[in-house]
Amino acid sequence: FVKNDALIIDDLHHKYDKKRSSKWILDAIDLQIETGELCGLLGPSGCGKTTLLRLIAGFEYPSKGKISLNNEEISSSKKIVNPEKRNIGMVFQDYALFPHLTVIENVIFGLKNKKNYSRVDYLINILGIDSLVDRYPNELSGGQKQRIAIARALAPGTRFILFDEPFCSLDMHVKLKLRSELPNILKGCNASGLMVTHDPEEAMSICDKVAVMNEGKIHQIDTPIKLLENPRTLFVSSFILGNNILNLTKKGYSYFSCLGEVKTPEVASFSKIKFMSISPKFISIDKSENGMAIVVSKEFLGEYFIYKLSIKGETLRVRTNIEKLLNIGDKCSLSIERNCFYFLFPGSHKISN
Repeated sequence: FVKNDALIIDDLHHKYDKKRSSKWILDAIDLQIETGELCGLLGPSGCGKTTLLRLIAGFEYPSKGKISLNNEEISSSKKIVNPEKRNIGMVFQDYALFPHLTVIENVIFGLKNKKNYSRVDYLINILGIDSLVDRYPNELSGGQKQRIAIARALAPGTRFILFDEPFCSLDMHVKLKLRSELPNILKGCNASGLMVTHDPEEAMSICDKVAVMNEGKIHQIDTPIKLLENPRTLFVSSFILGNNILNLTKKGYSYFSCLGEVKTPEVASFSKIKFMSISPKFISIDKSENGMAIVVSKEFLGEYFIYKLSIKGETLRVRTNIEKLLNIGDKCSLSIERNCFYFLFPGSHKISN
């Protein structure tokens, strides 16, 4: 074992039925989270995130593979340590506070030594809930409830916390404030965490690294910056970067997308590329009676518009500044902006234009 790793997941497989032909819900999952690290587990609904959380928490036996926490094996197909003996805290999206207990009673619920309040006092202060200790959960706002849930999870000296969509029920202002505080709270308690979310912005903004998951497989584990600069799969480029995925057709030695020819000298050496992945902000749009693209919808997002366009049987999104006003039904011509980049897949070839 590497001493610095808090959690190690090794070749984990899982499915709920035992049929050989049925699909794995978790398929060859490998993940290491270091002490003091907050890792995001990011993916769409139904990709296996919650199942992985249940296996780490000890609610299920894995079909194959193993999970170790702080150098101790806690799960395999033959052996499982009970959830209450794992020293893992959990924070849920619906808070899961005890309604008949006050705030302080909720926070100390998991303490074995009810007389040692030093960590509790620290958490109550750092989370800013010292004025709420005698209230009941029904007297608290959503943000206050989640602060109490975090304090309760960390109070028993827990070194590892599972966060299941912890901010999705909170309004925007409260969400931004609490999530910006979370990494420092964990580091202050020398604890590590795994945060499940389907929101790329949430994972990328506060996590030390992010594991991107789809259909039971982890596509890439990297720092947020590396995910943005070098998405290894088509799914990562679409889900994390929000890129358009365009089909490529080969004519002679050249490749074409609905935006025109892929103009790069390297393209001749790429034998099996099939898709272009390009950001909506890197596509130029102009109203034109001769244009091949038609505006099908538009969204105003404060500082810019997102236009959805149909062109040659494909749908793509284009981001423009607010001065560029187009209407639904307008014909437009599209091109790739100068001084930008896009990716060609398979192979994740980064091309500068």
